[in-house]
Amino acid sequence: MKFKKLSKIITVFFIPLFLVGCFNYRDINKVSFATSVIFDTDDFGRAIVYVDCVKPYRSTNESSDKGKRIIYKGIGKTALEALRDVNLASSFELNYSQNRAYIFTENAARDGIKRYIDLINNSQEFQIKPDMFVYFGEVKDLLKITSSDEEYLGLYLEELVHKNKRNPRAMRANMNDYLNNSVTASDTYIVGVIEIREDALDKKIEIGGGAIIKDNILVERIDAKDAMSYNLLMNNIRRGTLEMSNPQSQQGFITLDILDNNTESKIQYDGENIKLIKNLEMKVSVAETQGRLIVDKELLKYIKEVKEKEVESYIKNIFVEYKEKELDIFEIERLLDIHYPRAAVYNPISKTDLEVNVNIIVEGTGLIKDSL
Repeated sequence: MKFKKLSKIITVFFIPLFLVGCFNYRDINKVSFATSVIFDTDDFGRAIVYVDCVKPYRSTNESSDKGKRIIYKGIGKTALEALRDVNLASSFELNYSQNRAYIFTENAARDGIKRYIDLINNSQEFQIKPDMFVYFGEVKDLLKITSSDEEYLGLYLEELVHKNKRNPRAMRANMNDYLNNSVTASDTYIVGVIEIREDALDKKIEIGGGAIIKDNILVERIDAKDAMSYNLLMNNIRRGTLEMSNPQSQQGFITLDILDNNTESKIQYDGENIKLIKNLEMKVSVAETQGRLIVDKELLKYIKEVKEKEVESYIKNIFVEYKEKELDIFEIERLLDIHYPRAAVYNPISKTDLEVNVNIIVEGTGLIKDSL
């Protein structure tokens, strides 16, 4: 009996803890929701934080939502001081639960993003799920473009990344993956890049290429044209296109649609030298032709041979480039830890040679699969 009474008392005591409701209209009207956070560094080494917010307004008398975009700026000797400076300028509580993007300017990335990463990792206000980017350009231009084009920068970037997740020339990274990778010995990670592009009538934000972060410092940038070679090497491509000259038309081109791609990675270590083996198998179809083109088995064989040599050359070139710079962006150290856990190799990429085996399967044209 005593046990039953005690259990009832405990149940009654804990029931109120589970009766926590969501925001009501009054609560929402007192909160600004951050959609993106921009981290910058000025010429004096001070931390600058921009918070792009939406100030919602809901009323029980209205069925529609209202919202106003507000951008806060804070400056401080540390990232936390800059964030507190933002709070001094806001009469509303800043809520970071809806944040969609962390953006580091080129200045902040080259000076080192560790103080900003520590703020995100240690503060309970911030989430680690959003994507992170390095922005090349002026912050005022970025904010001006989004204010006239897309209402909220973070939501726009989220949609942009989602729509380009199959784009072989785009790279993406989120804060959670970056934090996990930062504990590895190489501490080298690639972050997506955003910049402003001159469009037909105005300016647009575009993503393309990547920024190489080593020891929390921006050390190199991967152009969009090299991003595809890297993504092929790292098995990050499922769809995309390849282009080549039309052998039957001097000024024409052939576009190949990538239907599927799989890159298998192996590593061999003999105690002195390391061999990284990449077996790449790609299925493509002839999607577009410029000029005269007669599609037959001889043409498909020609396409296969030419593109295999071309892809192999591109992959080897990007590997040699970053091997000379001693930047392990190919996860060689991770593969060594998996397959040779007892091997202690300093700067393994400097001792690594690459072997590439490319097999391209041309499945006829895009109109009829296996047409030949």
